[in-house]
Amino acid sequence: MTPTPPAHRRRARSRGGRGILIGLAVLAIGAQGAVIAGAAWAAANPRIVADRVTVLTTDLDPVVAEYAVSAGMSEEGVDLLHASLTAIVPGDDFDDYCSTDEPGIGVLGCYTLDDGRIYLYDVENPDLAALEPIVAAHEMLHAAWDRLTADEQDALAPLLEEAFAALGPDHELVERIAAYEAQDPSSRIPELYAIIGSEIAAVPAALEVHYARYFDDRAASVALSERITALFADLEARLTALSDELEALGARIDAEQAAYDVDAAALEAEITAFNQRAAEPGGYTSQSVFLRDRDALVARQQDLNARLQATNALVAEYNALLEQLEALNAEADELNRSINVELVPIEERDAVDEPTGG
Repeated sequence: MTPTPPAHRRRARSRGGRGILIGLAVLAIGAQGAVIAGAAWAAANPRIVADRVTVLTTDLDPVVAEYAVSAGMSEEGVDLLHASLTAIVPGDDFDDYCSTDEPGIGVLGCYTLDDGRIYLYDVENPDLAALEPIVAAHEMLHAAWDRLTADEQDALAPLLEEAFAALGPDHELVERIAAYEAQDPSSRIPELYAIIGSEIAAVPAALEVHYARYFDDRAASVALSERITALFADLEARLTALSDELEALGARIDAEQAAYDVDAAALEAEITAFNQRAAEPGGYTSQSVFLRDRDALVARQQDLNARLQATNALVAEYNALLEQLEALNAEADELNRSINVELVPIEERDAVDEPTGG
């Protein structure tokens, strides 16, 4: 005879089973509630959802990812590049994506508001390798700005103006912002946001906290910007110094040549008079006076010849400096072409011919 199992154990098992079933039902209802709540959140935040889908379903260009690392971007900053489907475009095709109508401004990237895409100009000059991560950071911040609420943008505007004012009236950014505003007055604050965030070291504390969303090391982007700025500043300084030196030397040559021409004409007239006097009977009654006058004219002629040689040496120096200026202008032109800019060289001068003796 088999003993009957205790009834309480069976009942207990049954209750336990029902408890599990009830628990699963509650869990299912809870999960369904979460789905409903998630759908509502997604409907209220379509941009965030779209960004996330893009990040999860597409690949970020490895070169763009390297730019992000070089510029010290955070994960959120990298995701913005990714969500914007950032593409590096060859120079010949760049006009198809970004406007380059701004005179004297090298357009190296753009963020398109219509479709939220980022396009970067392919800078091939190795001397400007630091430039591309800066442009990527700049455009990433445009994407960030586009995703901020109006209230967030309004709160940032005075902080950006404060940072801008602190740079002073002579900072190069003043001219850049003026150029942006001339084309689109509404671009002032968005451009300040992108430029200050990627290029300016000292910003108000609250602004630094905000930028920390997009940068783990914003100083890395600023350092790259300072490196590029120093490169162009050094080139400009050398061009300006050479141009100034040529201008001063040219003025000196002109003055020396003018004085030489006057003195040479006077000497020629006096030599003619001396020769006429010497040819006339009784023109010179004293050999010593004749020799004195002749020797004086010869000495003046020798002095003029020495001055002519000195002026010719200045001309040779001028033309050598001119060759240096032309070489620097060629270097500047190559850099400008590398950053999608067509500029007139800082100075164009003609070589100077050596003066000839009269």
